[in-house]
Amino acid sequence: MDTSTLPTKNNLIRLQGKIKLSKQGQELLEKKKFILTIEKNKYQNKKQDLENQIQELFKDAYLKLEKAIIDIGIDDLTEISEHIEYDDSVNIKYKSIMGVEIPSVISDKEDMKLEYGLYNTTISVDEAILAFNNVKYKLIELAEIENIILRLDQSIDKVQKRSNALKDIIIPKDEKIEAEIKGILEEREREEFSRLKVVKGNKSETKINHNIAINQKNVRKKY
Repeated sequence: MDTSTLPTKNNLIRLQGKIKLSKQGQELLEKKKFILTIEKNKYQNKKQDLENQIQELFKDAYLKLEKAIIDIGIDDLTEISEHIEYDDSVNIKYKSIMGVEIPSVISDKEDMKLEYGLYNTTISVDEAILAFNNVKYKLIELAEIENIILRLDQSIDKVQKRSNALKDIIIPKDEKIEAEIKGILEEREREEFSRLKVVKGNKSETKINHNIAINQKNVRKKY
């Protein structure tokens, strides 16, 4: 049996304290959601700007690639690409925004070393390779931002569900129990007041009757 809902003053006090904490918690969750939404909007703006940059970088890189193909041919360019060192120097660290773990990509943006022979190459080849390398770093940055937005979205959804649970389920349920306990206690107080009033009335009537009896006795003694 759940004794926490029994109509007692102690239970009422505990329940009122719980309701107060629940309302404070729901308010804090709404504030957290607001802050996370601001952060999400900020990163969405960054994402849009970055996507525009990448689009322009891709256009520039493909133009340079076409020029390199024209200069030395697709076969020679393919052979050169096979001698370019594969770079996977990307590390991920995390930072916290309102308790949400946010990834931070760390990529070593060192000057690219073009380690291939100069025979049968032109400056257009170098420019094309460097252009696509710049695209790579921007794509890494975009992936980081998209991951951040995803995590913020998931956190906002969780916070919203917890806030709704407090607002629409837990708090109304506890307030209903509070009202029921209050009603029972107030009814008891009214009954107790009525009982005391009756008892007091009976005592007064008994005292009056007692005084009358004493007076009658005194009168009989006198005569």
